[in-house]
Amino acid sequence: MPNPIDSFGRFLMKQLPNHPERFRKILATTYRLLGFQAGHLPSKKHMPAREYLQAATARWMAGMVGDASESAVVNIFMPCEIFHAMDIPAAAPEALATYVVCTSCETPFIEKAGELGAPPSFCSYHKLLMGLAETGIYKKPRLIANTTLACDANQLSFRYLAEKWQVPHVIIDVPYATDEAAVHYVADQLRDMVPVVEEACGKKLDEERLRATIACGVRTQDYYNRYLDKRGSIHLPEAMTPELLSVLANHLFLGKPEAETYCRMLLEDAASALAITTEKKILWMHVLPNWQTSMCEIFQGADNHRVEVVGCDLAYDALVKMDPEKPYESMARRIVESSYNGPGLRRIEKTLEMARRMEADGILIFCQWGCKQTQGIALTAQKIFEENGLPALVLDGDGCDRTNGGGGQIVTRAQAFLEQLEGRR
Repeated sequence: MPNPIDSFGRFLMKQLPNHPERFRKILATTYRLLGFQAGHLPSKKHMPAREYLQAATARWMAGMVGDASESAVVNIFMPCEIFHAMDIPAAAPEALATYVVCTSCETPFIEKAGELGAPPSFCSYHKLLMGLAETGIYKKPRLIANTTLACDANQLSFRYLAEKWQVPHVIIDVPYATDEAAVHYVADQLRDMVPVVEEACGKKLDEERLRATIACGVRTQDYYNRYLDKRGSIHLPEAMTPELLSVLANHLFLGKPEAETYCRMLLEDAASALAITTEKKILWMHVLPNWQTSMCEIFQGADNHRVEVVGCDLAYDALVKMDPEKPYESMARRIVESSYNGPGLRRIEKTLEMARRMEADGILIFCQWGCKQTQGIALTAQKIFEENGLPALVLDGDGCDRTNGGGGQIVTRAQAFLEQLEGRR
């Protein structure tokens, strides 16, 4: 039986070459309807927290596709409280691509980036953003802002896009060190970014409102930390999609009321959940390919009590102490003290800590296509995890390009890993 989403994606892709505006309107309307459905007619099969933030992100995506001319393009590690305090929508390649691939229409955008000269080994998330820009589906934003943390792809794609769009481009240099000097160095850069944003967007930053967004982020991460304390002992359905939403809540949307409400609802869902009956619990490193139905069937079926994803390191990489009275230092600390900053061993040790906290039985290291940071530490991480009694699987795949998804091969390897875990006491 044909997959309706794939059929819809093929219909959309036929519109793109000759009717790009029609493509844009249909896609924006689709996301708007998805937001309405999740917000007003939520499915009883899904957690309330998931439906709530799904509605908010779908409405956000509809706005980005519909007209992104007032937005800022950022990378996933960029603190966005400055933009939230100025009512400037922020979009990251990882968030945009996740929606586009789940609508089965990513291929022409990734191919377009290849025509521009992006090599096959380049990160698919950034190729997709370049394709969206080149086809005119993503409109010229007000500015681009990114950090140098972890991802090297944005150093190339964002520079290209800034030149194409002729917009200001702010790069926050993140030192390798994680000390207080590094925090102040990054905080000063964030302060210097404010007048650039003000001039580009024609708005003034209210420092009191900025402090309020930091306070909102403090409450959000407090809810999320309390949720993590419960996560290892409960069963929640659909683990992969909520983990992606948690990544958004703790990064792109942190400081927005929607992120706080989501994490509060997540804690409430955890409080009312059944005690875990899942045989095995998996901690996931890096992005999750939630577009791949066969992988979702393994890890997030509502009636699945065989295996469950209990956490993703992109969601908890920067749960640090923040002070609303020191907004710039608070934002800087999240970047500097992220487990993705510094030597790879920091990220490995953080994952071990969280695996113990959530009583994980094994760790899945997902090597996203083109992500040198994760690929570079994968085998070392696997060795250290296994020396600490945690079986680990290194899995090559792609979070937003089905041609690099590995098809049945990664499903077979994931199933074999699960069987390995089930054979352990």
